[in-house]
Amino acid sequence: MNEKNEQSELDTVSCDTDERFARLERELRANEERWQAIIANPFMGITILDRDQFFVAANSTYQAMVGYTEDELRKLTPLDITPTVDREINRAFFLELQQGVRQHYELTKRLQRKDGELIWIQLYVFGIPDRGSVGMTIDITEKMRAQHALQIAREELARSAHVSRMGAMTASIAHEINQPLAAIVANAGAGLRWLARTPPELGEARESIEQIVREGQRAAEVVRSVRSMFKSKESTRVTIDLNTLIREVLTLVQGTLQSNGIVVHTDIDQTLPSVTGNPVQLEQVLFNLVSNAIEAMDSVAERVMQIKTRRQGDREVEVTVEDSGTGIDPKDIDRIFGSFFTTKVDGMGMGLAICRSIIDSHDGRLWASPGHPRGAVFRFTLPAE
Repeated sequence: MNEKNEQSELDTVSCDTDERFARLERELRANEERWQAIIANPFMGITILDRDQFFVAANSTYQAMVGYTEDELRKLTPLDITPTVDREINRAFFLELQQGVRQHYELTKRLQRKDGELIWIQLYVFGIPDRGSVGMTIDITEKMRAQHALQIAREELARSAHVSRMGAMTASIAHEINQPLAAIVANAGAGLRWLARTPPELGEARESIEQIVREGQRAAEVVRSVRSMFKSKESTRVTIDLNTLIREVLTLVQGTLQSNGIVVHTDIDQTLPSVTGNPVQLEQVLFNLVSNAIEAMDSVAERVMQIKTRRQGDREVEVTVEDSGTGIDPKDIDRIFGSFFTTKVDGMGMGLAICRSIIDSHDGRLWASPGHPRGAVFRFTLPAE
């Protein structure tokens, strides 16, 4: 009797165990199906990386995105398919994830497909303690292209407006100066003719020369009025946050920076005092310095721009724009701020001269120096408010 009861209890335990195993198997199968459904997501690339950041798995969407098969990806890390100029920030994030400083991060970055094409992605990465990480990737190339096209259009509009203003001002200046110059030439010719007579008409010649002096003074007055446009203390002055002004200029040229593959590093002093000045003029200075830096890096492979703000004692703030371009010939360091001096084929040589006039009118200083190991550094200081 006891043996039958024991057997019955064993059978019951066995049935319960079988049921638990069957339920566990169903749950595992359901989890596997859910995981496979996630992996098969056609709208998002899913990747799994090991602790050393090598690919372990990648769904078909990610494979199509980067042009590599899963077997090819297993021999690579995300850094291997990241453009060289973007690798440092990616490496820093990976290291923080590996060390447990971060549990996850989100990043907008570029990838280089197997065929060499660059694409933009939105990346979300989650760490798995002591195992590696899981990444979710969305291709945003078309969105970035649309934004880039819009940015280029805005830049062209801003540039056209600027050129239009400069053109109108130049035409006005040319007209104003041309009149006294024409009068000078005419009076000089008349004076020569009076002197060539026999005997010379000295009184008439003297009158022509006096007229030349008057017209010369008139031309000088036109030049002084042009300079006063940049030096006038009565132009609109307001409190300005230079850090905000820098961000606005970088937003304006963002499309150009991206299309030229330029990496911008900013070292911003968040406690920087405000300054008092004309925001349009100071924005023009920053725009000109940044644009010059972009052009200077046109012929170099590594294109990095650094923009810094910092205090200079208690009374001044300093802004630095540094590039990794071709640099400045040492003999030209003091000449580049002169009117009509340019090293560009199609340059007018007025940009830096105007920048210095604007900074001078704000009681500041603007100067340049060679970069190290190459490139150029432009700095300007302004009085703190």
